[in-house]
Amino acid sequence: MKIIGVAASARKNKSTYFLLEQCLNALKESAEAAGKSLEVEAIDLAALRFHGCLACDTCKKGVRCSQQDDFQELIPKLAAPEVAGIIVATPVYMGSMSSQAKAFLDRTVLFRRNGFMFKNKLGGVIAVGGSRNGGQELTIQAVQAAMMIHDMIIVGDGDHFGGAGWANHPGGYQDDATGIASAQNLGRRMAEVATLMQG
Repeated sequence: MKIIGVAASARKNKSTYFLLEQCLNALKESAEAAGKSLEVEAIDLAALRFHGCLACDTCKKGVRCSQQDDFQELIPKLAAPEVAGIIVATPVYMGSMSSQAKAFLDRTVLFRRNGFMFKNKLGGVIAVGGSRNGGQELTIQAVQAAMMIHDMIIVGDGDHFGGAGWANHPGGYQDDATGIASAQNLGRRMAEVATLMQG
């Protein structure tokens, strides 16, 4: 059983990726503490180059895409049967998700069109804003809406919509204890639900 984390920031190794790592580490530790085995993998979209969906309908003929770009390497990773859930981490841009997150989610339509391959998989979201209340909840809900279109099972952090970080924390994002706790709690909750499904 595997959970994939997707960092949908334009910048490598910054606040969004940091919080995703905090989430995945807590997820793995929580599963191990429960005597379960959960593999995690982080995908950093900042290292990839791909565009949004072209609505060409190639994916209606199979699990494939006409665009020969870096999204091609994600298709087998996301289609793997051992994947039990996906966590999308995105910065808040103009009150919503990043263009990288939107392009990623739009391109996943190929999994929906080929038998709802994400159905009943877990979905979690982390959003990182420029201020403490910088649109994180609205952004989380926008990503969750796309996950619901896939008929995924939405998981929060046990108290809120998901992980919510503050990129411009006065002490640096590494000192954002509240945001880090929310991301870790999301990881623990994802592990809890995944292990319940594992039986």
